[in-house]
Amino acid sequence: MPVSGRVSLDGGKVPGPGFIYFNTDSGTGGSSRPGTAEFDADGNYTAKTYIPGDGLLPGKYVIRVDCWKTAPNMDGKPVVSFIPDRYQNAAKSDLTLTVEPDSKSITFNIDLLSR
Repeated sequence: MPVSGRVSLDGGKVPGPGFIYFNTDSGTGGSSRPGTAEFDADGNYTAKTYIPGDGLLPGKYVIRVDCWKTAPNMDGKPVVSFIPDRYQNAAKSDLTLTVEPDSKSITFNIDLLSR
């Protein structure tokens, strides 16, 4: 199912491009295939499972988001994120999405809160 939308931070623009990870909630009996999306500097994204733009398979997803000021690296420099840790960890994230089998197209906007 096509899934697209916009990521925002406190109702405004996110500070840069980043990634969204649609982790499957295996306890729901839906898809076991996760999805991803890259969002641009304006926060716009289109989800994919296999190829760009193909969307997500039916099922329930727990969402995590990465948007780095200083990304993880091999040289040991400290990482700095533009967004709170709770959105970067699927176990802490309260962001969820359910894709129903009969969905045609889903617009799913994600407003992250800095507090």
